[in-house]
Amino acid sequence: MALITQIRRSSRMISCKKRTVMEINYDSHIFSIWTAAAGAERGMEISPASIQIDRKQAECLRDYLNEFLHSSHQGT
Repeated sequence: MALITQIRRSSRMISCKKRTVMEINYDSHIFSIWTAAAGAERGMEISPASIQIDRKQAECLRDYLNEFLHSSHQGT
């Protein structure tokens, strides 16, 4: 698992083709995210997209999520 040291916004095209599940856990220092393999709704197989973020990066992610949630492009 990799500790994320920087979160930055990208202009890459977004494409969603399958669904999956995400598991989270955290302690006083680290917030961890694991995603199941695409199409694994039951989350039985963990994919390589597993990350850990510290408080500083969690604040950055929170700010991006708030921007997304409050954007005027809702529903797109």
